[in-house]
Amino acid sequence: MKEFILTKYATLKYLFIALLVCFLLLVFRIKTTHDTFGLFLVWNLFLAFIPLGIVWFMQFNKKLFLNPIKKILALVLWLLFLPNAPYVLTDLIHLSYSPSQWFIYDAMVILAFAGISLYFGFQSILELRRLLKNKINKKLLNIATLSILILCGFGVYLGRVVRFNSWDLVTNPFELFATIFQFLINPIEHKLVWLFTLVFGILLNAAFYIFQLWHNSIGNYDTTQ
Repeated sequence: MKEFILTKYATLKYLFIALLVCFLLLVFRIKTTHDTFGLFLVWNLFLAFIPLGIVWFMQFNKKLFLNPIKKILALVLWLLFLPNAPYVLTDLIHLSYSPSQWFIYDAMVILAFAGISLYFGFQSILELRRLLKNKINKKLLNIATLSILILCGFGVYLGRVVRFNSWDLVTNPFELFATIFQFLINPIEHKLVWLFTLVFGILLNAAFYIFQLWHNSIGNYDTTQ
């Protein structure tokens, strides 16, 4: 744990400040209005952190992942939870329940939480790329990254529109896979599913590219791998 904190100190320091600001904004809203609007953001933020937590666990427990089965299981879990990071952006839909006098403030709170959630997701991708850069060539790694972000668009659709979540893979797998199967065998009938997936995925890829440029500019990571 000490090694982890020392290694990640710079990241954890600024991350703690950002999280503190978000929580203070939310607490101010709740204390002032006596309304619990926005509490869902805390849970969604936790889910968004899981992919980064998995990658950090892999980084500091490399011996545990010499077993290929454990490594594959960790990667599958990472992929299943990754859509939770961009999902928080769609929480802007809850602004329809926001009182007019708090609309702008609530939008700022949701965007603040969404920004940190996206950071969790993109940071997990960057750090996973570092773990895999000696095992997968650059071209395949870039193709995998692009594809995964498009899959995130599909995951966000399943979560926001169809109302599935990551846990349904365990608690409700038959309905989940049946729904996905229907989307696959009837693509024309469900064209809005694929349009949403593609557009959202492209936007995520563009945002991730900007995130990489930002990381390059501050010299934290070699993201040209």
